Amino acid sequence: MPISAKGFEKLVKEATEEYEISARNKKRLAALDQYLIQHFHITFGNRIMKQILTFVPIYVGCGGEELKALDDILSKKVMRKLETQNPIYLRGAAEGLRNYIDELFGEDRMPMCKEYIRRLERNA
Repeated sequence: MPISAKGFEKLVKEATEEYEISARNKKRLAALDQYLIQHFHITFGNRIMKQILTFVPIYVGCGGEELKALDDILSKKVMRKLETQNPIYLRGAAEGLRNYIDELFGEDRMPMCKEYIRRLERNA
């Protein structure tokens, strides 16, 4: 069924209000951002944070799970920033990042992010 741009904007607004990211996951995102700043000198940035805060509620509003939405967008928008890192440093720091992601979100709850890091590590 076709939808107008105005209708789509209305649905996005409703989803972001009804399915706002949980406080727990906002804290996790802030902690991950700090880890990335300290260990890799990269940050989410305001634009990516805005995209996360919009994407996740829409994903959940369509029937998805919040952590799966976070895994998807973080793997595509944040983890790719690791490509700018020195390959030797990345190879040495990758396991620590994967472990930290498990610590923050739960073991094996972020498979896309961890696989992206493994791929970068193999290619480093």
